[in-house]
Amino acid sequence: MFTRNLWAWGLSVAIVAGAIIMALRAERGGPAGLRARNFAADPQAAPAGRKPDVVPQNVPVVTGFVGDLAVGGNKRNDGTKIPFVIGDILTLEAEALNAIEYRWTVNGEALNEKGQEWSVRKDREYEVATAGELRVSVQVRGSDPALVSQPKQVTIRTEPLFVESFEKNIVEEDDRCLTGEDYTVEVTLAEPMTAGPDFYLLRYSVNDVPVQHPDDGKEWTTERDFTYTFPAPGQYSFKVEVRRATEKHTERTQVLAETIVVADAVLLTFDVFPSKYAPLGTTVQFDVFPASIFGKSECRFGVKNVNAADFEWIPDEDGSVWGAAERSWLPREPGNYILRAEIREPGKARADDYREILYTVTTGDF
Repeated sequence: MFTRNLWAWGLSVAIVAGAIIMALRAERGGPAGLRARNFAADPQAAPAGRKPDVVPQNVPVVTGFVGDLAVGGNKRNDGTKIPFVIGDILTLEAEALNAIEYRWTVNGEALNEKGQEWSVRKDREYEVATAGELRVSVQVRGSDPALVSQPKQVTIRTEPLFVESFEKNIVEEDDRCLTGEDYTVEVTLAEPMTAGPDFYLLRYSVNDVPVQHPDDGKEWTTERDFTYTFPAPGQYSFKVEVRRATEKHTERTQVLAETIVVADAVLLTFDVFPSKYAPLGTTVQFDVFPASIFGKSECRFGVKNVNAADFEWIPDEDGSVWGAAERSWLPREPGNYILRAEIREPGKARADDYREILYTVTTGDF
């Protein structure tokens, strides 16, 4: 009886010990050699974000992309990224273990090196020829040609071209100009390495009407800036269309952010102090920067509660409504107000230009 019980106890201990060993192996992913072989044969079997813990000798594997493929676009000096465009030359690079030869494909087509798909050269150069998706894939193999890694792939989006900016020239005012004055806008395009001076053509429009470029007399031009002379008072918008010289139709369009107000007299600025709000009892100072064709203009300033119908015009020192380019206002009650400044040339019945500011008068200090 004692011998039978001792034998049964020993068998139980053996079963428990075996279960513990099996659990530990399962937690660690199995024997190290088996785990490494599985990851090398199929890198996708590894947990996301992890590289194989162990790669057996002579088993090749691609571990990741670097350079252009890792960034996925052209990096600018400020750290932002813009897309690759037709004409860009990409350097295809990857990191790998136990690799002697590399085979690269783009959209399934092999990039041969000296007529061969497999080469000891690690990278390839590829010129972007179409817009859309580029599916770039690489495989590696080591000293044994029979041991080939699984393909590693990345997808890159490309554009036909890219307009980096369409802006007014730095010397221009934000959104005001006098009748008869010139106004210049400028275009910045992403420049691929293979692009020559005639690679892109641009067409400028004013108020949605295409205009011939003043420098070459052409509607479609290679010029990256455009100067327009405002013929009459009004509001003006600017647009640029861009295409490659090989194409017949517009590929990208950009509109200037500002609509330009043109008049015989304009207000370049309108400032108040204190700005935005003031407690009741504070005198508010108004000030504008006027400009006019003949150098003579007169201004008037008005205030109204946002719920009121009409402006109350603040008189100048001589009591007239139209006069100098500054005023003072002492609010009589708190509330939200619209402050308005107008300008005209002397003798005109109506204002040439105006600006407004939303302002708050409080019952006490903030």
